[in-house]
Amino acid sequence: MNTRTFTVEELRAVGVPHNLPEHAAVADIHVSNGRWTETRRCVFRHEDAFWSVAYDRPLTEHRDVADHGWGRSVEATRVVPARVPTTLWVPADAGVEAEPPVDAWIAEVHHPALGRLRFSYRDDEYELAKERVHERRRHCPEAEVRLVRMTITYTVISPA
Repeated sequence: MNTRTFTVEELRAVGVPHNLPEHAAVADIHVSNGRWTETRRCVFRHEDAFWSVAYDRPLTEHRDVADHGWGRSVEATRVVPARVPTTLWVPADAGVEAEPPVDAWIAEVHHPALGRLRFSYRDDEYELAKERVHERRRHCPEAEVRLVRMTITYTVISPA
């Protein structure tokens, strides 16, 4: 796990947790509640990486958490965005129509200069997908190219 120790002064200079400039602010997530404070997780961009730190915020205006529960230094974890499936709970009569899952082949190209590119092929286009992966490997030897099997599911929610 990539970690880094920030001093409280470094975090204040960057604006963590409450004064982040727009280009550095990523997320501020509720973690848990205590009696007088809530624990939150701030995700921010710093030096071309994303970092996550936990901090305490008072639940009432009569409490002060000047150092956010940090002390002298703060352990930050380097994080990356990841897509995860979620369950959405809607009223039973909301008109939700679940679509059947669709299998697909994804040719994923991680190029050092261009970043990540994805090309999708239907399940019945496996041979074509393999051929395209081999072509991309030949034309871009510096790129990491792989073929990924993916099942795509989605739900259509009709507006009320």
